[in-house]
Amino acid sequence: MIEGSRKQRAAMTQDETTYDGPRTSRRTLLGYLVAAPTLSVAVSLGLEQRAAAKVITPPGVADIMDLSDAQLLAVAPTANLISLDLREDGTVHFALPRMEVGQGITTSTAMIIADELDIGLDKIEITLADARPELLMNQLTGGSNTTMTTYLPIRTAAAIARRRLLDAASTMLGGDVPLAALKTVDGKVLAPNGVEISYGELAASASVDETVEVEAQLKEPAEFTVIGTPRNRIDARAAVTGRKQFTMDMDVPGALPTMLCRPPTLNGKVDSVRNRAAVLDMPGVTHVAEIPTGVAVRAETFGQCIDAIRALDVTWGPGPVDGLSDADILERVRRAEIPLAVPRVRCWPRTVETNSTFWVGSRSALEANCAIVNYARGRGTVCSAFGGPLVAKGGICQILLYGWRRGWTTQ
Repeated sequence: MIEGSRKQRAAMTQDETTYDGPRTSRRTLLGYLVAAPTLSVAVSLGLEQRAAAKVITPPGVADIMDLSDAQLLAVAPTANLISLDLREDGTVHFALPRMEVGQGITTSTAMIIADELDIGLDKIEITLADARPELLMNQLTGGSNTTMTTYLPIRTAAAIARRRLLDAASTMLGGDVPLAALKTVDGKVLAPNGVEISYGELAASASVDETVEVEAQLKEPAEFTVIGTPRNRIDARAAVTGRKQFTMDMDVPGALPTMLCRPPTLNGKVDSVRNRAAVLDMPGVTHVAEIPTGVAVRAETFGQCIDAIRALDVTWGPGPVDGLSDADILERVRRAEIPLAVPRVRCWPRTVETNSTFWVGSRSALEANCAIVNYARGRGTVCSAFGGPLVAKGGICQILLYGWRRGWTTQ
């Protein structure tokens, strides 16, 4: 992780002369002006554009490939599928294909856009993107990868937008003002004669009818005024005043609370529900159904769901680790561990060898995870926060297939 942190810092300062690692030429950063009513920009960061790494002798494993490298390579093929949009009211919208769970990535993303586009944080709207199968690994939240993997694509999109706004402003001014004489400041283009044109005024004229590939000219780190400075979280006030909306706050007509009764052992299965009819007769209960991970109960209120869950009499089948203790599982892990072959080097005065056990802690939410599902006639929408939405989609499909085979009906 120390090596990963070093590479993350290097990736964010690769324009500085102190960086001695792989470089990406500022002229090889390409993007697209996307055909749209107002200015819309996408990026292109193909693998073939990567510069070769400087040869280090002898290389360590982390110098060749580590976790951060794998994450950067995984998102590169679909980097061109994320886009930044400028609206006619002068605001910028970016749909972030990651999950914000308090780590502050909506704020850091807004800061990147603000610096490269020369626009205030208050004029940037960061939303969380819907799950998109075509994004593949470019929507995975984990491994502290968000800023590291989106930093360059987002900067590229913002830089292309800024250049396009300058072009549009030059045209609006009659084409007599050279681009070098124009400046972008706080969501406006400034001309030498004092004329100011807001980004909103340029949003439509800066748009294109056909998608075209263009080059991006990124700012030098010395020009940054937002990145690297203390900023308030853009969602902090809403969070502490109760105005921030979460999944559980959504009001969906016809949706009723549903809770799960899970097996007492890992991946145990339902053999039978012995009092299904009695539970269905309880106040407010509308459905009792077996699913692969337990028994689902739907009722008119969460309190009625809880009462029904507690009243269920379920016969559970065994899971794969029934009867095993923590010590048994730890011993299995030790037996499966591949020995680390460390060569003996005579010049080393002393070698220290030890084994450590890291007990993984649960990063549990303060309240239960939740989702809202609307499924009917073979199609459905799921609203929730997923670190890996494609994995979640696969699990949902499995449950629906499980229910279809058992004659479930949707209401």
